[in-house]
Amino acid sequence: MTDPNSTRKGADSASTRPTGAGPERSTPDMHGGEEARMRDHDVEVSVQLTDQLRALRDHLVDAFDDLEVVGFRGELTLLARPDRIFELLSFCRDDPDVRCELLADLTGVHWPGGKRVENQQETTGWPNYEYGQEIGRIEANYVLYSLTHNHRFRITVQLPDAEPVIASATPLYASADFMEREMYDFFGVHFDGHPNLKRLHMPDDWNGHPLRKDYPLGGVDVQYKGATVPPPDRRHY
Repeated sequence: MTDPNSTRKGADSASTRPTGAGPERSTPDMHGGEEARMRDHDVEVSVQLTDQLRALRDHLVDAFDDLEVVGFRGELTLLARPDRIFELLSFCRDDPDVRCELLADLTGVHWPGGKRVENQQETTGWPNYEYGQEIGRIEANYVLYSLTHNHRFRITVQLPDAEPVIASATPLYASADFMEREMYDFFGVHFDGHPNLKRLHMPDDWNGHPLRKDYPLGGVDVQYKGATVPPPDRRHY
């Protein structure tokens, strides 16, 4: 039976997708089949969100019509343009219906460019999968929380990995100070307007950003049960 909440305007509500993410998927599974996306006002997407988050989603899209919205397993994510992040965060903090007083977290994910090969032999025995040429990017994820309304959601921004620059949120949230320094330290993201953007964990003269996936693994030899386990960059399988 098709979930009545998983329909799209003008679409066949009985249609299903065998693998990918989409609102027409009728049977949720561990592969994210219940994920749904909304790209504009003409497309209505209901996903596994609470009524409160659905109302919040609609309110935010009404205010920012260039947002893309992703709902996945009860979590609401807004995909925003980098040049709109400060305006969007300001709205989320000050609007009485959103009222997110707390920037609870800010973290990143690096998706390197070039061809990507996934080795499945060790885990599943399946062959390797090779993906075509991709543009490198860094994903910045802001997690906002409202003490007033008790709702939480994520804002995601895609930045180029070559020269990632985005406006600092420190004028809006004091907690952004150290979080942005950590993003700068580990991913190399420059936050324009940060009052003291310098490394947080690594030494000031450290070369590179350790959480980027093009950063060498390195490591030290480790004694384990009478044998030596070499660091990741010297292991052979």
